[in-house]
Amino acid sequence: MTLKGVTYTEKADAGEMLLAICKDYPMSAPTEIGSYRGFRMEIYYDTVNAHYCMNLCGKAKHKVDLGADALGNLTRIENELSKLPARLEDAKTKKAETIAQLETAKEEIKKPFAFEDELKEKTERLNALNIDMDLYHIGGNNEYLITVS
Repeated sequence: MTLKGVTYTEKADAGEMLLAICKDYPMSAPTEIGSYRGFRMEIYYDTVNAHYCMNLCGKAKHKVDLGADALGNLTRIENELSKLPARLEDAKTKKAETIAQLETAKEEIKKPFAFEDELKEKTERLNALNIDMDLYHIGGNNEYLITVS
């Protein structure tokens, strides 16, 4: 882990330095502090939940809530990184499902509308009823002349 330009090989040292950096950055705006396993690291203070957080930045940002325990924070970071392969597989699965749904939709749109004739018939009837109602409409207050035969 590299923090503030210094590479740490011992977890305890890296964890303690991470806590010290948190104390130096009481701001809520994310600030880049180093890198770990190919990810840029940003820390910030979450004012809503009143604790420090870290973003592991690659193509996306992965949030890690930090605590007061130096080794615990490193464990949280490792846990977040260990979730990435499963998340990637989930994303690939969802992408494949979405592509399949798109292909199905493309095939469905080519089919003629099954109720086309019924829709046309009902639309014509509705238009005729609207015309009849307009013939008996008297004023602007939705008043209609009703005739009894």
